[in-house]
Amino acid sequence: MAKKILIIEDEPVMLKTLELLFRKKGYEVITATNGKEAMEQIRAHAPDAVITDVMMPYLPGTEIISRLRHELKNEKTPVVVISSVELDSLVEEVFALGANDFIRKPIVPAELVARVEKLLVS
Repeated sequence: MAKKILIIEDEPVMLKTLELLFRKKGYEVITATNGKEAMEQIRAHAPDAVITDVMMPYLPGTEIISRLRHELKNEKTPVVVISSVELDSLVEEVFALGANDFIRKPIVPAELVARVEKLLVS
């Protein structure tokens, strides 16, 4: 059975690009375009990994991480944050909230896949 990856991204072209990238690698891909939809998808599908942007409508990526880790008591699901924000304080915040990795945009697709795959086997 294919591993499920939830990709949370409000930019349609980036979302479609990431979706196709992970589907080609054999993953089942679930998508969300905002934080509210992301939480619904997490509850409904229990993804094996989450890739999230930070700046999104309704709930930012930081709040999604916080809710996943604390509200849903899920410490296991790997979370990779992707963001164009270049603040060191943001990087520190997402790791403090429980993210497993952080990649600055623009991303290198092969690097993102490699990092997610590494988290899925560890």
